[in-house]
Amino acid sequence: MATFVLVHGHMHGAWCWNKVVPALEAKGHRAIAFDLPRGDKSGHGAASLEQFVNAAAGVLRSLDEPAVLVGHSAGGAVISELAERMPERIERLIYVAAMLLPDGESIFSAFVTKAPMDPAIAVDGASAFKSEDTLIRRRFYNTSSDEDAAWAIAQLCAEPIPPMTHPVHVTPEKFGRVKRAFIQTRFDNAVPLEAQAAMCAQLPCEPVIVMDTDHSPFLCQPQQFAAHLDSLVRG
Repeated sequence: MATFVLVHGHMHGAWCWNKVVPALEAKGHRAIAFDLPRGDKSGHGAASLEQFVNAAAGVLRSLDEPAVLVGHSAGGAVISELAERMPERIERLIYVAAMLLPDGESIFSAFVTKAPMDPAIAVDGASAFKSEDTLIRRRFYNTSSDEDAAWAIAQLCAEPIPPMTHPVHVTPEKFGRVKRAFIQTRFDNAVPLEAQAAMCAQLPCEPVIVMDTDHSPFLCQPQQFAAHLDSLVRG
């Protein structure tokens, strides 16, 4: 069976995979969730995409076999960089409503500068955080249950902004040789379905799976989500 390394997105942490890890393990897989190194808000000005990638690379180096990398949302930038730097340690990339960026683009240049400021997100210096619970629920958890949404919102942390501004570097020779799939989310208010489709058109993925969920399928449909991950590695 496969070893999955689960990379969370903005303001989330290893906790967001709590329902998915046991579902994957029940199917015979190994699943590893970890926290990207945010630190506290006082250090957010010095945060970088490089720090995130190095933390995830450490997880890959600890394994005795190539892993399946699953990147949610902003975690897509991290797994793309990993595929460029260590393709031999990666069996497959799976993007989940994620940032699948071409060479030279950053999350900031690809998305943030092209849209009005999201009222669900507040900015304080080099940090971003939820501005209000109702708005953030509409952004991340609009098809999730009240109970699950409240639990998740309580876990959200402040996110350093600088990693969003750092461009991703990918090449056909390295990143391009790693198999990649994409799980799209139809009712997503954070990364709209049309934006996900546009990214897949620019950097094709095979297969593309569409789930009838919000931005967080690991929360609102964890069993079906785990089943899709399982099917992708079984071929």
